[in-house]
Amino acid sequence: MKRRKCRVAAISHASGFGNKMNLIRDIGSAMDEAVDQNAVIVYPAEETWEYRVSLAHEELARLHRSGAILTVPLQAGGKIIGAMTLQRPAGNPFDGATVDLCDAVAAVVGPVLQEKRLNDRYLILKIFDSAGEQLKRLFGAGYFGRKLATAIAVALVTFFSLATTDYSVTSPAIIRGTVQRTIVAPFNGYVADEGVRSGELVKKGQELARLDDQDLSFERLRLATTRQQKMTEYDRALTLHERAEALIIKAQVEQTEAQLALIDEQLRRTRLVAPFDGYVVEGDLSQSIGAVVERGEELFKIAPLDSYRVLLEVDEVDIGNIKIGQSGVLRVTALPREPMTYRIEQITAISEQKEGRNYFRVEASLDKVTGRLRPGMEGIAKTSVDTRLLISTYTEKMINWIYLATWRWIP
Repeated sequence: MKRRKCRVAAISHASGFGNKMNLIRDIGSAMDEAVDQNAVIVYPAEETWEYRVSLAHEELARLHRSGAILTVPLQAGGKIIGAMTLQRPAGNPFDGATVDLCDAVAAVVGPVLQEKRLNDRYLILKIFDSAGEQLKRLFGAGYFGRKLATAIAVALVTFFSLATTDYSVTSPAIIRGTVQRTIVAPFNGYVADEGVRSGELVKKGQELARLDDQDLSFERLRLATTRQQKMTEYDRALTLHERAEALIIKAQVEQTEAQLALIDEQLRRTRLVAPFDGYVVEGDLSQSIGAVVERGEELFKIAPLDSYRVLLEVDEVDIGNIKIGQSGVLRVTALPREPMTYRIEQITAISEQKEGRNYFRVEASLDKVTGRLRPGMEGIAKTSVDTRLLISTYTEKMINWIYLATWRWIP
């Protein structure tokens, strides 16, 4: 069937035929007659056969001297797709058994012929046909589930296309002290005692640890004895009016006093004390009593408790949205129910790598410091950028990824 009319597609025992031949047109009319009635038509029909309009079949038999004609509609998917017409010479009519056999054959070959016809079409025709079929199902009767799903999808797209929201950049964050003082070993020596460990609060002047001062004490005693001896020699030289000798001894006394001052300063530094009230970020010498420390070796790190900075690890995909002066909200893992606001102060221009991703370090200052906050706490920060459409908020990264992937493979 093409445009609701039957056109002969094949004839047995014939390699070809013209569509303008009278026989072909009459056969097509007979097929239309059966298709229009959606019934099998036999001519001549038996007296017990159910009545059918068979004018086209009579005309076909009269003009082309056919003895008997049988037309069976072909169906596929519950729809009539064409017809099959059979002819016999006079004196050999179609009986009931033959009609039933031909009807059964048509029921089997109908879907096969339809599948073959559909597969032989051009691809563009298949696309248009499929689209038309989907539109019929969408706007026609039935298929309630498809209509409901389409309506929900349209409603969601419309909502996301019109609704707006505050767009923010989410990034990992860590709390650091604004000032972080490092306590180092003032000279080579041994750990004599420890007073605090990492995680403890300290007061200004509180002893953190103490280095062994035994060698320094002995050295001070030696220098003090030497100074006393030189002073005695100096007094004797003055008594004997030996001016040159007295000047030399005086210089030796001053040298010894300088060495004593240095030893006293080193003895004072054997006590490592906190420079301000704060929090011990790093440092634990409880397992290092008696261990050797070298000059300049880091022993403790202390951060104040009233001044913090926030370090944001902003992904390179989002760094273009970050600007100095923007505000945001931070929630740390230890205090998830206490939001803290901050403001961007500095953006580093060098990227770093961590866990397979590139990020830029951004520094921000907290607007208000809570007493429960501690350096080293980590959390999630959301930096407010602007107001955008919902659909843009959720699809921007995907669209950018598709754009880059496409541009990469374009020659």
